[in-house]
Amino acid sequence: MEYAFTTVDGCDGILLSGRCTYEDGNRFHDMLRDWDFAANPVVRIDLRFVTFIDSAAIGMMFILANRCREAGGHIVASGTVPHIVRALRRATLDRYIEFR
Repeated sequence: MEYAFTTVDGCDGILLSGRCTYEDGNRFHDMLRDWDFAANPVVRIDLRFVTFIDSAAIGMMFILANRCREAGGHIVASGTVPHIVRALRRATLDRYIEFR
C-alpha cells in the first residue's frame, strides 16, 4: 500500500494505492499518526488505485473509522472500485464509510 496526503473532492484527503494487506500495518499507523484529526475529522479517501484489500487492511479501516468518530467525523470514500466496495460492505464498513 502506498498513501499520499492530497486533495480529494476539494478537501484535504488521503490517496491510497496498490495492495492493502497485513504487511502495511506500520505504514497505516504512520498515516494515522500524521493525519490531524482535530483539524480534519472527516477523512476523505480516494480508493480508485486500490487493487486488493485483505481482512487485516479492512481491520485497519475500522481503526480509521473509530479515530474519525472519536474526533466527531467519519470517512468519505471516493473513486471507489466495485470489488473493493463489496469487500468493505461485506465487513459492514458501510456503516462507517460514506461511499461516493
